[in-house]
Amino acid sequence: MEEDLEHLLGFALRLGEEMIRCGANIERVSDTVYRVCESYHCRDVQFFALDCYLTLSLVGTDGGRASGQQCIRGGTSNHMEKLGRLNQLSRQICAQPPAPEELDALLDEAVSGTKSYSSGKTLLFTLFSAACLTGIYGGSLRDLSIILLNCVLAFFSVRYLRKLIFNRIIYNVVNAFLIGTVAIFFAQIGYLESSHTVMIVNSLKLIPGIPMVNSFRSLLSGNEINGTLELMKLLFETAAIAGGFLLSMLLLMGSVI
Repeated sequence: MEEDLEHLLGFALRLGEEMIRCGANIERVSDTVYRVCESYHCRDVQFFALDCYLTLSLVGTDGGRASGQQCIRGGTSNHMEKLGRLNQLSRQICAQPPAPEELDALLDEAVSGTKSYSSGKTLLFTLFSAACLTGIYGGSLRDLSIILLNCVLAFFSVRYLRKLIFNRIIYNVVNAFLIGTVAIFFAQIGYLESSHTVMIVNSLKLIPGIPMVNSFRSLLSGNEINGTLELMKLLFETAAIAGGFLLSMLLLMGSVI
């Protein structure tokens, strides 16, 4: 029936969008959408995905055709628990396909049922990981105190600064500049021996590690278009971090040491 096909189309696009928002790589999303559609015996399934755009067309068992597109706005984040629930939902649907009109409710349940950590716990985990990195790079207790201060500033900037600056590249420049300014200030007043350790550790918290791994996986899987576009975007975002630190050093120190 045409109505069932529309239900399936809308669910597949929403599922793909939610998975990408959680940090899933494009190949995983494509494989999931194809498997879900095939579990309902759809034919001629054509799916194309970028991290900001999805398009899907399919043919039902009665010969009816449906197609749709979905734009993904607001960026992505790494939410492994939600992604795990979405993967589990897709496996359940492929094993025992429910009625198409029930799919949206199942997806809403999977998304809303995901455990959310409080801001306090998230900040605590961030500070703990920063402390571990400081120990690995041989930082002192004074270095650690400024690194933790920068982590707190970066934590709140994600919640407030990102609402004003939607472009990730500009946001990285501003965020790195603020972190570098704090580090250099405390180094110049004699609190730190060197600001480099602080900058290195705090910069590691800004680098998009999982998206970078996903981009290389796309390239190695033969998906050169998605892999190249994602890698180029990540390189610009990473260069913006270095640019923000460089700007703070040029303005406050007069030179790059």
